[in-house]
Amino acid sequence: MLESLSTATSLELLTDAGEVVLTRELKRCPTFSNLKTLSLGEWCMAADFDALILLLQHSPNIKRLFLQLKLNFGMRKALETGIKLERRSFTCKDLRMVKIKCSKDDGRVHTLAHMFSANGIPLQCIYVRRSGNAHLRGQKFMRELGKQELDECGD
Repeated sequence: MLESLSTATSLELLTDAGEVVLTRELKRCPTFSNLKTLSLGEWCMAADFDALILLLQHSPNIKRLFLQLKLNFGMRKALETGIKLERRSFTCKDLRMVKIKCSKDDGRVHTLAHMFSANGIPLQCIYVRRSGNAHLRGQKFMRELGKQELDECGD
């Protein structure tokens, strides 16, 4: 599947954690020489960002990277991807902007910033947009779901 996308200039792979097909496809990841913009979801954040790093290693000309983190990572165990990286570094000489969207309590942002910085991406190029607390959103959802069920039972 990824091979058929290897000439794309823009890719959006915004799947949630636990995505099996994309993770399996990464074992035969092509080089995305034309890729300028990459948007990734939660699925590539597992196991110390192995999938993210692998995609960056295969996207040498990328200019913009968008990451959408959804899970409250502190409450979840990292999933194994099965990808074995020989090295954890990447070279994206044209990468000028990394935008990370996450909950305000997601500590992975600091790890990502350190990883990008260690690979030559200046901190000034990393933008973070934080939303509400993931744990509180989950509690609110459960309360609303409980109220809805009580309302339905009361009818």
